[in-house]
Amino acid sequence: MKQRYKISIWVALALAGSLLWGGSVWLWLVGLCAGKFLIRLLLTITLAIAVYILSYALIIGAILWILIS
Repeated sequence: MKQRYKISIWVALALAGSLLWGGSVWLWLVGLCAGKFLIRLLLTITLAIAVYILSYALIIGAILWILIS
């Protein structure tokens, strides 16, 4: 998707939010961008934790497999 369309969608969401619930369009735009950043950050941290746990489970499983057989 082109950057121009992405920006226009974010501005439209900020404008709709400010019209429905009051407040400044700029505050809504900043809030949307901050929320998007936080959601991406949380998903990245969750994925990193999952990969960390799975890699250690694989290592421990491989060690146990070698010891048992």
